Amino acid sequence: MPLAAITPQILFIAGCALLVYILMRRSYRFFGAAKRRSTGPIDVQHRPVTQWDGVQADADARVNRQQVELEEMSRQMRGEIDSKLIALRELSARCDAQIAKLESLLDRAQR
Repeated sequence: MPLAAITPQILFIAGCALLVYILMRRSYRFFGAAKRRSTGPIDVQHRPVTQWDGVQADADARVNRQQVELEEMSRQMRGEIDSKLIALRELSARCDAQIAKLESLLDRAQR
C-alpha cells in the first residue's frame, strides 16, 4: 500500500496524535520530576519517619513549663498588689488621722 493511497486527513490525524504523545511524555517527565524533588517548606523540614510520640511529649512539657511560669508571675503580681494595697490603707489611715486633727484645731480656733 503506497503512501499516496493514504488520505491526507489520516496523515494529519496521525501527526497530531504523535505530537500530543511526544508533548505529554515531555510534560509528564518535567512535572513528575518537579513533584519528586519538591523544595517547599514542609518538604524541607525534617520529620520523624517512625514515631511522633516525642513531639507530643515535648509539646506537653512546653505547655506545663509555660503554665508554671504564668502561675509564678500571677503569685508575684498578687504579692505586689497586696503590698501596695496595704501601703494605701496605711496612707488612708494617716490621712483620716490628719483630717481629724485639723478639724479639731479648726474647732478650737473658732471658739
